[in-house]
Amino acid sequence: MRFYRPKFQLAALQPPQDRLVSKLGGRPWGFPQSRWSICSDCGDPMSMVAQLEHALPMIDLGVPGSVLHLFYCANMLCMSYGDPTSCEAVVLRCEEISSGLTEQPLNKDGEQVVNDEVWIAGWGTHDDPVTLQQLPSFYHDQAHRKLPEEIAHPYDFDLGWYTKAGGAPYWTGHGVTLDPSHTPFPPFELLLQIHETVYLEGEVPVEELVDNSINLFEHTSFDRVAYCVNFANLGTGTGFIFIDRSSTPPLVRWHWSP
Repeated sequence: MRFYRPKFQLAALQPPQDRLVSKLGGRPWGFPQSRWSICSDCGDPMSMVAQLEHALPMIDLGVPGSVLHLFYCANMLCMSYGDPTSCEAVVLRCEEISSGLTEQPLNKDGEQVVNDEVWIAGWGTHDDPVTLQQLPSFYHDQAHRKLPEEIAHPYDFDLGWYTKAGGAPYWTGHGVTLDPSHTPFPPFELLLQIHETVYLEGEVPVEELVDNSINLFEHTSFDRVAYCVNFANLGTGTGFIFIDRSSTPPLVRWHWSP
């Protein structure tokens, strides 16, 4: 199997956005505000985690021209915070996307929780150490626990490998957190996973070039020079996004796990 790791650019260092780009965080491009996800528990508008275009072979949404939007409730006082019910996915056709950035609706306190923004500038291709025969064990907790440690947790929990598209889900230390009654395998399979901390190549940008509210820090475990961005608050965890392409239109469900 193969999987794909995104190469990120810090949006604060790019020219103003003037087109649809695949990205994590920020405000969506051309998203109909009438379709904005609202938390069914606390009633707050959700925060956008990602806007991703259909792009083979990395992001296969089943239908060319589709655009995936991931939202979650960022209200940590909400009773459903961290529950799969507080995570929503909206897939739109390209003709439903207009132009310009869409502002997140205000919550009851007149505030917004907009995540820091990174753009996807390209993808790297990698061979997954998990084989097709081992893949079903990654969707059942008991079977996953019986796998050799080097297979159950490839790359030894290195967070640099926890944002990727395709392959097997690389679970956190909590093991398999998928609810099979809500997201059964099959027909659902991993589309991608996103850790709240993402890695960008290069030196940490000087403070004068970026908004000082962006959470940047150095990263030294890679051979190359890199830095990190905590773009969202997922409980220091990872979002796991699954797709059922046998449905028309395809269904996408996701949750995050610390």
